[in-house]
Amino acid sequence: MLFFCLSGAIISCTQGPIKTSPTKPETVKASEKGAKQLSARQLYKLAANYQAEPQQYHLLKAAKQAIAEQDYLLALAINENLKESRYSTIRQQIMLPRLQAYLATNQQQSLTNLIDTTDINAVAKSDQAEFLWLSSQYQSQQQRHLAAVRNLLQLERQASAAQNYPDYPNLLWQNLSALTDSQLESLRSAAEANTAGWLNLALLSRRHIGQPEALQQAFYDWQRRYSSLPALKNMPEAVQKLVTLKPYQPKRIAVLLPLEGQFRQHAQAVQYGILAAATTNTATSIVFIDSQQPIEVIQQQVTQAQVDFVIGPLLKDQVDNISLIENWRWPTLFLNSKDNNIAAKPEQFYFALSMEDEAAQMARLFAQKNYKHPAIISSANNISLRMQQSFAANWQSLGHSAPNLYQFNNKDELEQLINRLLETDRSKERIKQISNLIPQKLESDPHSRLDIDAIYLIADPVQTRLFKPFVDVSLSETAPKLPIFASSRSHSTSLDSTDLRDLNGLIFTEIPWMLGEKSSAPLRQQYQQLFAEQDEALQRLFAMGYDAYQLIGSLRQQQQLPSTVFSGLTGQLRLNNNGSIVRQLSWANYRNNRLRTVQEP
Repeated sequence: MLFFCLSGAIISCTQGPIKTSPTKPETVKASEKGAKQLSARQLYKLAANYQAEPQQYHLLKAAKQAIAEQDYLLALAINENLKESRYSTIRQQIMLPRLQAYLATNQQQSLTNLIDTTDINAVAKSDQAEFLWLSSQYQSQQQRHLAAVRNLLQLERQASAAQNYPDYPNLLWQNLSALTDSQLESLRSAAEANTAGWLNLALLSRRHIGQPEALQQAFYDWQRRYSSLPALKNMPEAVQKLVTLKPYQPKRIAVLLPLEGQFRQHAQAVQYGILAAATTNTATSIVFIDSQQPIEVIQQQVTQAQVDFVIGPLLKDQVDNISLIENWRWPTLFLNSKDNNIAAKPEQFYFALSMEDEAAQMARLFAQKNYKHPAIISSANNISLRMQQSFAANWQSLGHSAPNLYQFNNKDELEQLINRLLETDRSKERIKQISNLIPQKLESDPHSRLDIDAIYLIADPVQTRLFKPFVDVSLSETAPKLPIFASSRSHSTSLDSTDLRDLNGLIFTEIPWMLGEKSSAPLRQQYQQLFAEQDEALQRLFAMGYDAYQLIGSLRQQQQLPSTVFSGLTGQLRLNNNGSIVRQLSWANYRNNRLRTVQEP
């Protein structure tokens, strides 16, 4: 109520009858000089003595003083009034106080709209650096890393930015580390010298991670090329440790896989991925051990093989059994998730193609887009239901109320669910009832409900191809477009032109390997020649095996430096404090009957 009262008072102040100052011009200047020591509310009252632009200038001063005094309700009220000022200088100078007021009061939607729609030239020149810095800090907290990097690179072009913001290199590196290779490449176009330097540093650190000699040489070459950027001793701590930390460099690796039995085909896909990754490293030998044997036999064979690192097992029960062995003395990268009841150990790491990671990533995106009432629809199988529950848990952990959850078993249930969800069935019934009451023919289209602002579909490719067009035709023409998102379970590489047309507008998460991203193109070409008929589940396991081998060299750095991200075929891979690899997948959509990768949905 205070907010609206203040807003009303300000509106009456700026738009109602204007009081003229009873003092002479010389006295006005003196009062302005004294006003510097006044409180925000005193400045606000003083503004009533002026008219037009001078009045708004004094309101602007009151807003800035209110920010300094943490009187955020007053600051918000003044900001909301002045943001539509007809004076360009006022509009420019109010931008930073608006941002500060929104940040202080956690106005998420207003923050996102302001930051995303503001051209930095619309901000007063003296405020541009601070506006960029605060924007990038907020975007980093929201895990909008690409947007944060763009603002930080703009900030670097501001005069004395490095001196005024000593944490700038750390924040920039933290966000650069989280970008995909394709996102880094997208920033290279028209990049200035320093921008290109930072981007190249991020790329070379990934290319040579786990190879300290090659990384050091690459860094020294980089420093000679970009002498205007900080020396190693002035670089972010994460960069310094990347260069100096000694990684795992095993000479002999044991790989534990179910080489016999019903999972043999899955094991072979992982095996092919590991061997493909190992082709460039002739200094390391690999021994494959059947994980279907008793634990004692496996431990004995690993000992006899004299290995210094272990990859696997793949199956969950075998992972849990080995995790519980007290005298398991080899650093190990397990190829499945860890039981929550098993304590983490310093040299045991867990890498799984967890579908829950996708659901958590989607929940973060929905929060960033300020969706309030998403509908989460899944097929009624175990994996899909787990993803649905994971989304709900992550959504609520971000401060939102429980989302609407829906399940279906077959096509008929899916169609009924869509009609019930969009309430087009109720609209049709109302039209029918009205038609029965009046003699003339009633021409009216059914209307769909408007409170749902996004749909997350967790279903297989066939179900998705039924769902998307059915929703499109069920939405009334007057309703706003309803964004539909999906998981990698919806994607298939074997879609025809009709399928692509039906899926236009769908946005989904997928591993880079299945999208054929540019960075993996040569490997994909070789793979297609060898395994042209391999199904998509096995292709994902191949990518997992490839990443598992490549990850060995970065695990120690990732353990010491939580911001370090490994860019792999299965996504951006980060190590959490429980020793588990967390994946961030790429984004893609269907547009104009084509599949496209997108940097940010």
